[in-house]
Amino acid sequence: MKKIVLILLGIAVAALLAIVTLISLIDPNQFKPQLAEQVRKSTGRELVMAGELDWRFWPSLGLSLEKVALRNPAGFAEPDLVRFEQGEASVALLPLLSHRLEIGKVTLSGAHLFIQTKADGSSNLSGLIKDATADASEPVVPATPAPTADSKPWQISLQSVALSQASALVQDDRSGTSLRLDRLDLDMGQLATGQWVPVTLAAKGSADKLAFDVKGQTQIKLAQEVMASELKDLSLSGSLSDPSLRLDSFSIKGDRLALGEWSNLTLALKGTKGEGQQASLAGSLEGTLKGRLDKEMKLAELSDVLLTAALEGDALPRPQMKLKLAGFARAELDKELITLSKLVMSADEALLSGDGTVQLGAVPAITFDLKGEKLDLDKWLAKSVPTTPAQAKEDKPATGVANTAASGNKAATGKSEALSTVEPDLGALKGMDLDGRLQLGSLRLKGLDLGAVDLQVALAKGLLTLKQFSATVAGGQINANGVLDARQQPATYKVHKQVAGVNIRPLLQTLAQSDLLEGKGDLDVQVQGRGLSELALRNGMQGKVTLKLSDGALHGINLPEMIREARATLTGKGAEQVKEARKTDFSALTASFQIAAGVARSNDIQLFAPALRVKGEGQTALVPESLDFLFLTSIVESSKGQGGKDVDELKEITIPVRIGGHWQAPSYQLDVKALLSNNKLLEDKARKEAERGLKKLLGDKADNEAVKGVADQLLKGLF
Repeated sequence: MKKIVLILLGIAVAALLAIVTLISLIDPNQFKPQLAEQVRKSTGRELVMAGELDWRFWPSLGLSLEKVALRNPAGFAEPDLVRFEQGEASVALLPLLSHRLEIGKVTLSGAHLFIQTKADGSSNLSGLIKDATADASEPVVPATPAPTADSKPWQISLQSVALSQASALVQDDRSGTSLRLDRLDLDMGQLATGQWVPVTLAAKGSADKLAFDVKGQTQIKLAQEVMASELKDLSLSGSLSDPSLRLDSFSIKGDRLALGEWSNLTLALKGTKGEGQQASLAGSLEGTLKGRLDKEMKLAELSDVLLTAALEGDALPRPQMKLKLAGFARAELDKELITLSKLVMSADEALLSGDGTVQLGAVPAITFDLKGEKLDLDKWLAKSVPTTPAQAKEDKPATGVANTAASGNKAATGKSEALSTVEPDLGALKGMDLDGRLQLGSLRLKGLDLGAVDLQVALAKGLLTLKQFSATVAGGQINANGVLDARQQPATYKVHKQVAGVNIRPLLQTLAQSDLLEGKGDLDVQVQGRGLSELALRNGMQGKVTLKLSDGALHGINLPEMIREARATLTGKGAEQVKEARKTDFSALTASFQIAAGVARSNDIQLFAPALRVKGEGQTALVPESLDFLFLTSIVESSKGQGGKDVDELKEITIPVRIGGHWQAPSYQLDVKALLSNNKLLEDKARKEAERGLKKLLGDKADNEAVKGVADQLLKGLF
């Protein structure tokens, strides 16, 4: 046993001595021409080695070299594609005995990589990789610096290359952009066609204000045609940040990527948006999809897309939201056309589905056709603000009373809160063209519940057209169309809205916080104007509004009660106090309003009620929201309606009722002065009573012409 050990030890020592002797006899610098030639054949580039080649014995046998550069073709901004200060390469021992230099992994430290794409599209990477199969058929150029004539030529092969702590600059002259890498680590196997080569990458740097830290790995199989190359087992992750956006983490994974083949991709990211330390939006995105790019690179397709996002922040309509997107996409790259199909989009409980297209260009053109069952915009547009009981009581609309001196400061003073004069920014309307349709089973907006909603819009170069809007609301139907022209500042608009067969009171309660009217009828609105600020909408609007109601009531005013008050005034007796609701029923109410200069005027208001006929005129100012209307009430023949027999006594007498105050708290009062001065019947009766009184007072002198003239003058002055 001892002899065997000694024999093996002797063999090992002999082999070591042989290797040491071989290394001592081999000058590695003689490999420079072969290395340069091998690189030239593989890449077509010149390899410059200014430093010496030396043997390395630890941690493995190998070679080290310094100051090496791989040249760029002429005409590029930097002379070198890659340069490094120091490099090391491991060497296989046994092949050295057969004059074969098999270099394993080459490590380049302190390297600098420069990649440039010029304005004509040419790159210093073009033609860098050549077909290894073709090269293998070519004879290796023999080594020339052999010391003797009978020396065998050396054969050299390279297995892999690694860049450690390198830097890089990627420059694209076509777009004027550049990418700077402060640190680049790249580990790449032997670049040979038809073989899977592992690649590991880590990069940290910036592009303008965007900072990034990325790492990843994959396997690449090069083909003779570069675009026929493939990737598999792709895994890329890292972080991105700029002053307003930060991706704390992201990852992309793909099973296999090749032109013309479907690939399975997995995405995940997490980040925040906001200036400084204040994040206005934070969230995460996860999803899977399948993708394919055809071999001609003219068609890209996405299939089985399923993305899920969780968002939170003050920039959202609600503090937290969950979004989902599923569907298919097809991009015709040569036509810059993207087609979206079988889309399903959800935001919490809201769900939409449909199709669409996007035509890219200087002004993108978007078409869509979306449908949904239920959408509650109030939950998205309104921020919930706690309301105290005192505030709720204070904000509640006041009902009409005979005297509103104490109905609240807003009503008493006729003042409204200051309206904004700021015009909205409509610049986004000029940045795209749009043509689409949205259909909803139900829609809740500003407290209104709409059904069977059909919205069709078009947008072209800042001109927004509401082609069709129809919906059911409050038991009736609404139809509208209009135009918003954002091509000028301030913007102009024109709207035509028709409402048929609706219950008016819930609409007023919801939209105007008023319950003055009830009934079922029609409303026709045709308005136009310039300016979209709160103040401009009221002051600059002009047009016409027509109202027709049936079987309704005026709330806050009881006309029969005011008629009894008028009777008491005329007879000098107190009106009988009857507890009745402040409400006047009517069988029909019609009116038309002309809107101009911030005022809505009407001179054809008519109300038909049991025992009553009412004609009115007046105006309301849209900015202070003040009311100034005079309603002239007449008694009809029947005494069975509101008011009874007391009303019959005032037949043929016109009773004026003035409505003033504020929209939220109108005032109603009997116009006694008009009652006494504008009724011919009352005047005739009063004149007769005055003449009778004068005759009693004057006696026989009443027939005297002089006295009679004085009496006539007195009566004229009285009436």
